[in-house]
Amino acid sequence: MENTGETIPLLKGARLCDQRVLMIVNPCAGRMKGQKYADMLERRLRQHGAAVDRRETTEKENGAGYAAQAAQAGCTRIVCIGGDGTLNAVINGALRNGVQLPITYIPAGTTNDFAQTLQIPKRLSDMRAALTAGRDVEIDAGQFNDGYFSYVASFGAFTKCSYATPRSMKRLLGHLAYVLEGIKDIAALEARPLTVETAAHTFQGEYVFGAFSNTVSIGGMLKYDSGLVDMNDGKLEMLLIRKPETLGDVHRLIHALTAGEFDDPLFDFTASEDFRLHSAAGFDWSVDGEHAESGCDTHIHCVKSAVRITVPTRK
Repeated sequence: MENTGETIPLLKGARLCDQRVLMIVNPCAGRMKGQKYADMLERRLRQHGAAVDRRETTEKENGAGYAAQAAQAGCTRIVCIGGDGTLNAVINGALRNGVQLPITYIPAGTTNDFAQTLQIPKRLSDMRAALTAGRDVEIDAGQFNDGYFSYVASFGAFTKCSYATPRSMKRLLGHLAYVLEGIKDIAALEARPLTVETAAHTFQGEYVFGAFSNTVSIGGMLKYDSGLVDMNDGKLEMLLIRKPETLGDVHRLIHALTAGEFDDPLFDFTASEDFRLHSAAGFDWSVDGEHAESGCDTHIHCVKSAVRITVPTRK
């Protein structure tokens, strides 16, 4: 991804006093790291003259409502501190209400797939380069029916682990909790008859997993080579995994997933701007790690250059 954009000296510089920052915080993210990161960053921003409007997420307000009102409140930037789910809420609130403010994301969750793809450091001390000399770059967003996602919409094996694992378990075990729940899904291998249409191809089969993404990492367990993913090319990557018929197929599947090799006949892989899915019955999805439902027909679309996000300057 080409790194072009506006220089944003967020922690220093003459322009900081002209900024009004909406800080949206998930205080429970990543074993309470969200609260700690927010306290440190808010203090630094205020010391350097920025106005900070801090809002914390709750069971009733996931951050979307705060983001929706950001421009109307006179804010010039949104700082999002939390996990992938919090960022998803912020992006949905912004895009659904025409808010085009740049977003500075401080990853404080347990997996942080989105941050990994953009090479955003997970530790606040390492974020200083992005906060003082970073750039806002445009990236695509995914549209899932009438909502949006920052990096993935998926179904089947591996996906329940992202939303079914109790949050208390996520805090205690972190990534291990995801892996344990994923292993349970692999054993079940429930397949879904599905048809997926793109402008160029139609895919049909019984699939145990499907992902439509704009990321190099999904759930910390499925990884793409960075050469396959361009986050601002107007396309999403699709990976469908067919139902294995024998134990040998299962072993081959696990090896291919581990090695990131997707040319096996068990996989259907492509990149496209638009996907239309049809199944005999609706089923559950994981959208940026949060539970979602869809009916028999699902529309997934890439929204080109939908979000401006802060990334570290690459030397």
